[in-house]
Amino acid sequence: MTDFGVLAALLAGRPDPVEGEAVLDLLRSADSEDLNRFLREVSGPALFAGVDPGTRTELSELLGRRRRDELAPDTLARVVHGLQSQRRTTLRDAVLVEILLSRSGTELTRLKNFINTAEDHQDLEDLVYVDLHEHDRDRVLAHIAAEAQGRVVKDPKVLSDIDDTVFCKLHDRRWPRGMIYPGVLALFEALDIGSDDDPFDMGDLTFVTARPADAWGLVENWSRTALRNAGVSRLSVLSGTLRALVSKEAMATRKMENISHYRRLFPEYELVFLGDSGQGDVIVADRLVGVEGAAVRLVLIHDVVGTPQSVRAAHAARGIHFHDTYVGAAVTAFEHGLISRAGLLEVAREAVGGFERTRWDSVAQRDRMRELFEQDLTRVEEVAG
Repeated sequence: MTDFGVLAALLAGRPDPVEGEAVLDLLRSADSEDLNRFLREVSGPALFAGVDPGTRTELSELLGRRRRDELAPDTLARVVHGLQSQRRTTLRDAVLVEILLSRSGTELTRLKNFINTAEDHQDLEDLVYVDLHEHDRDRVLAHIAAEAQGRVVKDPKVLSDIDDTVFCKLHDRRWPRGMIYPGVLALFEALDIGSDDDPFDMGDLTFVTARPADAWGLVENWSRTALRNAGVSRLSVLSGTLRALVSKEAMATRKMENISHYRRLFPEYELVFLGDSGQGDVIVADRLVGVEGAAVRLVLIHDVVGTPQSVRAAHAARGIHFHDTYVGAAVTAFEHGLISRAGLLEVAREAVGGFERTRWDSVAQRDRMRELFEQDLTRVEEVAG
C-alpha cells in the first residue's frame, strides 16, 4: 500500500525538486484504489501548491491525462480544483477541457456536482465561464447538452437567494435583524434529500445573490463562509455586480443571467427557486417560470413586505407560492412531492426550536410571528396526519 504518511509529509512544506519527484513516484506507483484514497485526503490546490513549480507540469499530465480514467468523480474534481488554482497556461486549459469531455452520462453529472461544491469561488460556473476560452467553453457546453439529452435527474437543483431568504437582513422587520430564519436550513436539507430519502446526489444547493462579485472571489468566499458557519456544508454561489444593485429590475436581470448560465451547466436537472418579496425575486420567479416552464418544479417566496392575499393567489396559479414561515414553505414543498413526510416534520421541529430560541425585539413582534407559526403548524398536522 502506498505510504500516504510519507506523501503527506512531503506536501507539508514546499518540496525541493528532489522531493517533488518523490511525490510523483508515489502517485505513479499507487494502484487505483490507493490513488483515489490519497486524493480524498488532500485538497487539489494544496496538492499542486505543495510541489515545486517544475513538478506541476508532470503532475498535471499524470493526474489529468495518464491516470484520469482511474479516478472517481470526487477525486477527479479535486484534480480540477488543483488545476484551477494554478496560473493559466495552454497545458492547464487543455487538460481541464479534456477532463470535462472525458466523462459522460451519470459520471459527468456527478463530476459536475463535485466541481460545483468547491470550498472557494472556483466552482463549475467559474471554470466554464471564466477560466475557459470561448472556443473551449462552446465545446464543453455542447458536450454537456448532448449528454443531458433525454435525461432528467430525479432530484431538482435548488436555487436560493440569501438576504431576507436565509438571513433577516434588509426589508424584513418581523424578525430581529441578522438572524437565520427558523427552519430554512432544515428545508434546504429536506429538499436535498428529496421525497423518497434516497437522493441521486447531495449538494444540490446554489445561492443566487445580488451581492457583487470581485476578481479575487472575496465576496463569494465571504458568502460561502457565512453560509457554512450557519450550517450549509455543500453549496455554490452565483454573484451579482455593483451595477445590478441600482434597482430591483437590474437585480432581477443579473440573477436571470446567472440562472441561464446555470441551466446550461445542469440541463439534466429541474429547478426549485427560493427568494423573498423584497428585492426583485418575484420578478425573477415570473421570468423563470416564463422561460423554463415545466422545468421549474416550484417557486417559494418568503413574504417580507405583507403581500396581499389576492396577489399571492394570482402568483400561486403560476406555481409561485408565497409563505410567511419556513414551516409553511415546507408544507407547500411536501404537497408538491419534493420532500418526505419525515423531512416536513423535521423542518417543523427545527423551526419551532429556532422560534423559541429567538431573542425578540419586542413582545408584539414575537406574538405576531407566533400567530403565523401556529397557522402553518396547523397545516402540517392536516397534511402529515
